[in-house]
Amino acid sequence: MASEQTINKHYFEKIPVLSNDRLVLKEIQPDESKAIIEISVYDGIYAKSEAEAIRILEKINLDVAKGEAFHWGIFLKNTSQLAGTCGYYRGFANNSGEVGYVLHPSYRGLGIMTEAVNLIVDFGFDILNLHSIIAYTAPANSASMAVLQRVGFKKVRNEGADLKFEKRHS
Repeated sequence: MASEQTINKHYFEKIPVLSNDRLVLKEIQPDESKAIIEISVYDGIYAKSEAEAIRILEKINLDVAKGEAFHWGIFLKNTSQLAGTCGYYRGFANNSGEVGYVLHPSYRGLGIMTEAVNLIVDFGFDILNLHSIIAYTAPANSASMAVLQRVGFKKVRNEGADLKFEKRHS
């Protein structure tokens, strides 16, 4: 007999804006699609054109509307530049969320993603009342592993070709 999972949904009228001294995490607007072509991904498939980036954004926004995701653009406060994306994806079964993120190559190595992931983890625990947050990354992606470890995630196991990391609410 398969175990029953509790599926939690999280509905907000608008995607909440999250910020710190350096970053603003907010909803990406369709007219910003050119800025996210290189970093638009859905189910492991990256956009190759502005039209594909718009389609990916539309798919993600449908998941958000269903209460199964949150998707933020990572904007630099001082310049309003869109540096990357991050969010919760794949629903919230058993009060657990899965984070994902992509940073534009020109912004890597500046600590931006660590700050963004800290913001969304705090949102997950404090606002969504999640019990745990997970993330997956390729073993070769040492930068992503470093981000997760700086934010307090622990490697829990290998899952297929990826490594699974988890952070539990304290």
